[in-house]
Amino acid sequence: MADDYETAENFAQTRAIMAPFLGLLVLLMQQGIFFSWDWGSDSLVQIFVWLAFALIMLGLLLTGGGWFLPKRARTLANDEVTKANRQRGITVGFVAAMITGFLVWAVSPFEPLHAQRAANIIVSMGLGCAFVSYGVAEMVTNAGDA
Repeated sequence: MADDYETAENFAQTRAIMAPFLGLLVLLMQQGIFFSWDWGSDSLVQIFVWLAFALIMLGLLLTGGGWFLPKRARTLANDEVTKANRQRGITVGFVAAMITGFLVWAVSPFEPLHAQRAANIIVSMGLGCAFVSYGVAEMVTNAGDA
């Protein structure tokens, strides 16, 4: 029982530190992909690598991670405050994705975008902003607990 509490506490602290960096990683990867990929090609490898990465990040965001922890430790790590912080991050990510979608739509008459490129921009901005917001909220919460 005490081990589950320690495991949950260690995981929560690690997650609080890593979440903003995961958000920045998503945003940086988006920049690298945006400028280096050949958007005219139909490379299934490019499509599936980006799709797998985006789906894993979405799964981490929606579940809070800790997939390999014991169920009790995962339940303890995902307390009400963490769920509220994650919900706030999801909300920020949704708003960021919507605003990015509006910007892509507004820019498209002047600079036409390939559908994959537009989707990459919108999803990456949404996930990146969600993780940064979630991570900052978790860091503030954990700093208040210390």
